[in-house]
Amino acid sequence: MAFSKKTMLKEIQKRLPDGIVIEDETNFDFTNDEFVVMLCWIKYFRDHYDNFGKKMRPKVMFPVISTRLRFDFGLYHIPNDLRESVNYGKNVVYISGNTEKNIKKIINFWQL
Repeated sequence: MAFSKKTMLKEIQKRLPDGIVIEDETNFDFTNDEFVVMLCWIKYFRDHYDNFGKKMRPKVMFPVISTRLRFDFGLYHIPNDLRESVNYGKNVVYISGNTEKNIKKIINFWQL
């Protein structure tokens, strides 16, 4: 059973701490495998948040989900200050596309 992207985003949002929103910066659908990996990383993030709140950033700030996707946990602890953003003033976790699609370059860039 495949979930729609909208449903996937809702499921991710449900697992985030109160006061933190997910923002999808991509323009493509996610695969089921990517969705499962995202849920695993959200579980990691939630555990970090439950222990440290907004006082400390996670050790893994840009987890790679696939050659196409990564999370950005780096700015969740400060409110979004982009006035034109739909999430202005909110604490945000981003789903971002990887600019590099070559697997070897991704491994080298993210030092995996």
